[in-house]
Amino acid sequence: MNESNLAMLGGIVDKLALIKAQIADLKLTETQLKQDLIDSGFASIDGTLNRAAISECDGKTSVDWKKIAEKFSPSRQLVTANTTVGDPFFTVRVSAR
Repeated sequence: MNESNLAMLGGIVDKLALIKAQIADLKLTETQLKQDLIDSGFASIDGTLNRAAISECDGKTSVDWKKIAEKFSPSRQLVTANTTVGDPFFTVRVSAR
């Protein structure tokens, strides 16, 4: 890889970091706006072009099947026979220098 390609990729890194920062700011704004609507106490609110419906939902129920299975002391062979591994994938992490 030559220096000009590396410089171009450096620009892509900086652009990606900027977009991720913008997304983080937008998510924070989204959270604040949603909380304002929740705090209003109304079940629905009409805007000029849109309507928001506010509903209280039950919390998510999760069962820790791993802990339950461990109580039965399965053999290493049984665990290995019933274990799958997903396909490899790429990940990109961006951090400030």
